[in-house]
Amino acid sequence: MSRPRPQLPHQTDKIFLTDGGTETWLMYKRGFELPEFSAFHLLNDERAVGALREYYTAFANIAAQLGTPFVFDSLTYRASRDWGALLGYSTQGLSDMNHKCFDLYRECAAEAGLTAEDTVLSGCIGPKGDAYKTNHDLTAEGAEIYHMEQIATFKDAGADIVTALTLNTTDEAIGIARASAKAGLPSVIAFTIEKDRKLRSGETLKQAIEKVDAATSNAPAYYMINCSHPVDFGPALTSEPWTDRIRGLRANASSLDHGTLCQLGHLEEGNPDELARQYVDIRAAYPKMNVFGGCCGTDCVHVEKIGRALLAAA
Repeated sequence: MSRPRPQLPHQTDKIFLTDGGTETWLMYKRGFELPEFSAFHLLNDERAVGALREYYTAFANIAAQLGTPFVFDSLTYRASRDWGALLGYSTQGLSDMNHKCFDLYRECAAEAGLTAEDTVLSGCIGPKGDAYKTNHDLTAEGAEIYHMEQIATFKDAGADIVTALTLNTTDEAIGIARASAKAGLPSVIAFTIEKDRKLRSGETLKQAIEKVDAATSNAPAYYMINCSHPVDFGPALTSEPWTDRIRGLRANASSLDHGTLCQLGHLEEGNPDELARQYVDIRAAYPKMNVFGGCCGTDCVHVEKIGRALLAAA
């Protein structure tokens, strides 16, 4: 018997919570090495599985306590063909690992007491290449072919939705949106922007969203912003119709630029209370936003403060 399908963020105005900076938490809070920045690979290590279960259950517990749905995400960020090959995975081996990620999500949801209706299983996709370099050679067609393989695995594993994080080119976003649509799964496109308030490819957030929508007949269910800080992406938002397509935020804890964050060698956790206030202010200006989590440097402390602040302001 199949599980009841949850209501998805774009189908309601409910507040949804999701997780935080998985990789930074694993590296700096639990001391794990992440070859190729791949968190899914840790499912081969019994001690690491315990840490991952702790990580996701903590977030799920917060959602259960606050009465919000929860979007399980991020663990499969680099579980695609090219990244898997660097770690020695065959096609079948990589498919098996993607399935294991979803199994972990289900176990953590059950442990936290989340209902099936409040448990959203998201197949998380990362860029084919490095998120902080512009892959000019990847076309929309090439991205569609490449990402279709992982998306098909997501569907087979029971995913409710596909979320592509830290995209910095519209061509890759177009390919992912098209591949998801062909697989019959709704997609979410999360762009990351730089200090100049543009994608690394040079497009503004408005240009990127409008280009992807035009090329895909509005295929993405919604858009998100991730791996950036409110002081950077906040000024990029305007009171124009395109901003209504943005329904989620996964901000970095720190406003330092990506290059600096990667070279620090320690965790920048920022000020969780200040970040929560910034989320509240942004949602007040853009009330269609209803999916909230974190990215680099954030953990369950940040997300709990964000969730409580947003619910108090609702």
